[in-house]
Amino acid sequence: MKQAEEPSSRPFLDSVFEDFYSVEKALEMVLIFDRDGMISYINAAAKKKLEFGDELIGKQISVVFPNTFKESQGGFETDFQFGDEPQKIVAYRKNLTCFPVEARILCCDRECRLYICFANDILEKEFLGREVEQVRQEAQQALKVKSEFVANVTHELRTPANGILGNVKELFDFVTDERTLRSLRLIERCCEDMHKIINNILDFSKLEAGKFTLEPRRFHFRNMLDYVKSQHSNKITEKGLGFFMTVSPQVPEYVIGDELRVVQLLNNLMSNARKFTTVGYISLE
Repeated sequence: MKQAEEPSSRPFLDSVFEDFYSVEKALEMVLIFDRDGMISYINAAAKKKLEFGDELIGKQISVVFPNTFKESQGGFETDFQFGDEPQKIVAYRKNLTCFPVEARILCCDRECRLYICFANDILEKEFLGREVEQVRQEAQQALKVKSEFVANVTHELRTPANGILGNVKELFDFVTDERTLRSLRLIERCCEDMHKIINNILDFSKLEAGKFTLEPRRFHFRNMLDYVKSQHSNKITEKGLGFFMTVSPQVPEYVIGDELRVVQLLNNLMSNARKFTTVGYISLE
């Protein structure tokens, strides 16, 4: 009587190695071992990473993964969860140094007579992860120092601004000249705007998080322009430049927007125009 042949696992291996060149040249380590734990194949990446040659063939899988596989009479013992889900384990080189890997081990057939292991070296990945964490902590510390610095500076700025504003308000009770009153109102508004800017600087966490928000409200557009003009016209004319401001009739008397931000924008533009214009004139339209 002819003995029944044990079902072969060759069809699976044929499909795995259909493109043998791709498996051999794969960047991840590939090892094949049987249910006795004996290694029958390793690809070029495994030889390089593990620093073994072909002498690894015929050795126990526990030689490569001693913390995961234990040699036993029945082959090997392991708590490794076989399947497509990668797991972190430790691989050992020939010189007994080790490195972390993410490994997947699959059964080659229903009887699990052969296993194929795919493993990726994650040593560099873990090292970069630690570096990223260190950089993150350093950035948080730098942000804390910067926030404390800004809080201290804004506090120092608020003190003289309050002093100027307080003295200006006292002068309103004694000054009757209209021209002087206009100058005092200009100083008063400059101080108030400075207070608003200081408050926004203090809210530094929003700026860092990219959550800076505008505060739209109804304001008189031409009055705002007159305020901007009064801050720059004297400096421009002192430089020997002409200064013109025109507003289209289509612009409504009142608009809705963040007046403080519009003023800041126009002030920056006007300051740059004055700085970089040597002859001619400056026109705000």
